[in-house]
Amino acid sequence: MAPQDLPPELWLRIASFLRRDEVMRLVGVNLTLFNLALDAQYAVVHIDGLTTPATVRMLERLRDPIPASRVRSLVFHPGLKPKKTTNPALRPPASPPSGRSSFKFWNRNKAAVPPSPPPPPQPSFEQLVDALTRVFPGLVNLRSFEMEAWDLEAAYDGFLRTAWSAFGPRLEALSFGGTPQNFRQLVESKPNIPACTSLSLQFSQAVDAATKPASATAAADDVLTNTLAPYINSLAPQLQVFKVWSWSTLDLSPLFLNLGTFPHLHDIHVRSPFNTFTNPVGLTSVLENNAETLTSVELRLNPMGSAVDNTVEQPLATWLLSHKEHNPQVMTGLKTLRIFPTNLDDGFATLLVYLERSVKTLRTLAVKDRYMSLDEISTLLAPLAYSAGEDGLESLRLHVRAWSPELFALLATQLPGLRSLSLYLGGSPPDRAAAQLFFDKLRAARESRSWALQDIGVWQGGFEVSLTTMHSLAECIPTVRSFWGNGEMVSDTKLYESGLSFERFAS
Repeated sequence: MAPQDLPPELWLRIASFLRRDEVMRLVGVNLTLFNLALDAQYAVVHIDGLTTPATVRMLERLRDPIPASRVRSLVFHPGLKPKKTTNPALRPPASPPSGRSSFKFWNRNKAAVPPSPPPPPQPSFEQLVDALTRVFPGLVNLRSFEMEAWDLEAAYDGFLRTAWSAFGPRLEALSFGGTPQNFRQLVESKPNIPACTSLSLQFSQAVDAATKPASATAAADDVLTNTLAPYINSLAPQLQVFKVWSWSTLDLSPLFLNLGTFPHLHDIHVRSPFNTFTNPVGLTSVLENNAETLTSVELRLNPMGSAVDNTVEQPLATWLLSHKEHNPQVMTGLKTLRIFPTNLDDGFATLLVYLERSVKTLRTLAVKDRYMSLDEISTLLAPLAYSAGEDGLESLRLHVRAWSPELFALLATQLPGLRSLSLYLGGSPPDRAAAQLFFDKLRAARESRSWALQDIGVWQGGFEVSLTTMHSLAECIPTVRSFWGNGEMVSDTKLYESGLSFERFAS
């Protein structure tokens, strides 16, 4: 059978073994691969900085309904609008004239070189925003919209209204980032998103928060309490995923104190410095009131300043520990838990309580930013060993002070059904002799060679370890066939945040 006669189903199967870039290179082979390549290229479109040449080219391309119809996710990061300098005192000084440029006489023996034609005028910010809104109607399959609006101006309220009119009813996921005032604009634009089940909010501080802290705080509290919380509550019956991130000192207490119950919520993710909360009772209430439906919780509440002084973690540790006796429903029946438990004893003790409450259901665990000793890891794994078989933990992320053959023996023994392991190592990389000794011992260990682990990722000092190290590790654990969640034994730097889909290892 000639290649062109192969059925589309077989080409789809072949393509499932290819990387994205390989599929792109096969765009001209047949219609099946053409469609797959277009889907790969346009499924997620990033508009980063409206006045960049890449943005201009992309907007021009999306005027064609064929690529526009492939877009499933639009990520819009407009960047700061350039401001015109009107005060002469604020303008940069002009370059002093050089002697060569001020010389007035032509060399009569050489022909004068005509000046280069001026470059074409750069489209204005307003023109490019208008160009983006013109492609909206062609995004007929858009399901996810992400926008950063830190510098959004009131004049662009119409931009949001146009977006909701064009694709709002089809949106399944909305992510919006900005200051409290930006969130007021979002709500006032009346988003029409009846199918949206995932809402992500990213907060930044108001511009005048440092110069006018009292008025900025009052204004932010008003938006969170009287504008944003009621809007979120109006979406509560349809939301399944709710994420709140804050990159500033903004106090999110008023928001959580005014949130109600989400009858279908199964995933909540909160990332904000705990020492910005003046009243964390609202956050506890959200966790407790929705405990019956929640299956995935991520809490990244690292206090500001904890990197240099972990005593600032004590209020967070105390808050976590309060769930042990006062909130027995919190963290029950979870499938996924990602948490910073503090570096204090109270926080670690609470983590063990959480594990006991979800021991029969937990499949993914990520303990973040606490570098643990081998003894602490042994204590951590003790509750999980209860269900360490086929129905036990599948994905584990740990920060460890050092790796050793004993660590891998412990993991293999306590978690024989583990399929994905992510390790963040403390300290410095070992020298060649120490590394060779480590791998010799690990290669000889019976526990590692009989382990069913399929994926592993190792980081040190914020970077992936070398591929040579990873391949040496894979030789010691023969079942490993993927590094860093890639599905392949190759390097591909990425955040290991979202967990691993084990469907890719089913075959």
